[in-house]
Order: sequence, then structure tokens, then C-alpha cells
Amino acid sequence: MTYNAAISGSTATITVTTTANSTTLKVINATSLGDQLTAFATNPSTAPVDQTPDYMVYPTDSGVRVTSGPGQVNIPWRWVMPIANQLNA
Repeated sequence: MTYNAAISGSTATITVTTTANSTTLKVINATSLGDQLTAFATNPSTAPVDQTPDYMVYPTDSGVRVTSGPGQVNIPWRWVMPIANQLNA
């Protein structure tokens, strides 16, 4: 399983690829998403991010969950910083 992220303007895309398929979550108004993920990676007790109605970010037992509209993606802890770095590049 691999995770990739990119940001174009204020819209971030997070793509999860497995051997069987690929899923992409689009997150609008996400200019701060990379910084927010960095905060979770460096301090997992960071308060959940509620950018309603655009997206939410909160920790889970295994990592971080990003929800946007009807979709969501779970990012394992080992992928949080790589995703944050890709969004902040």
C-alpha cells in the first residue's frame, strides 16, 4: 500500500494505492492540511481539526483520518509525515 499527496491551489488530493485498486480523496480549502498533519505527527494529542464543511482531521489508534464530503482516508502513522511533506512541498 502506498500513499501520495499533492496540492493544486487550495485543493489537496490524497491517493491510496493497493495492488487491487486506487482511491483518491479530494480535500478543498486544504492549504493548511500539511501543517495540520505535521502537528499530529509531532504531537498525537493535538486537538482534532474541524474545517467544516470542507474537511476534518483527527487521530485514530493507527494514525490519522481525513474526512472530506462523503469520503475519508485513513493514513497510518508511518505515512503521516511523508504526506505532510508532499503537501508542504
